[in-house]
Amino acid sequence: MIDNPLRGMLGGLDIAVNPMLDNVPRMQTSPKFAALMPPEFVAELNDWMLKFFGTESAVYRLPGNRLVMGTKAYAALQRELS
Repeated sequence: MIDNPLRGMLGGLDIAVNPMLDNVPRMQTSPKFAALMPPEFVAELNDWMLKFFGTESAVYRLPGNRLVMGTKAYAALQRELS
């Protein structure tokens, strides 16, 4: 186990916390769609989707009982397990 304040064990899971996974847009245009459209339209559509769908704190499950998540998801998990 790496001695890191952003990494630790919780409920038997090896958890790494990455603040970059907080406030991830729930929906964005795909790179293929964006390549076909004018950049201004893509920016406007992404902005609209951000306002309409909001953001999330992403969580990724890795092999070996490991999770990588944002700080918000980690705080919510701590509340659920306490």
